[in-house]
Amino acid sequence: MDEEKDLNQEINVANDVVATIAGMAVAKVDGVAKMAGGFTEGLKAISGKKQMSRGIKVETEEDTVKIEINIIVKYGVNIREVAKNIQNIVKEEVENMTGNKVEKVVVNIQGVKVDEPDSEEEKDENIENMEE
Repeated sequence: MDEEKDLNQEINVANDVVATIAGMAVAKVDGVAKMAGGFTEGLKAISGKKQMSRGIKVETEEDTVKIEINIIVKYGVNIREVAKNIQNIVKEEVENMTGNKVEKVVVNIQGVKVDEPDSEEEKDENIENMEE
């Protein structure tokens, strides 16, 4: 037992692992339509790789983590509430799973997704309802 105390133990968690944890946490939040990614994420999507870390950037410095998340929200939700929920759940889950302190979670809203009607008939009904 004393031998274990004398060891200098170091555990490094890769940024991709932190991004995956954050992505899974974001998936639990109501109001998120999808993750928004940049050019490199678009290339990964084309190649068929589905990643939970899409749209998430992680910076690690020793035992602290900064996370930046890009999302598209569903139309009609309270954007501030969705962003706050994301910040809280991501911070909690990353800290619990990695033991690292989350210094900052930045949520960038990249767009709003409006549900499209499935059929031409539904589109016509929606237009008529708007005119009334």
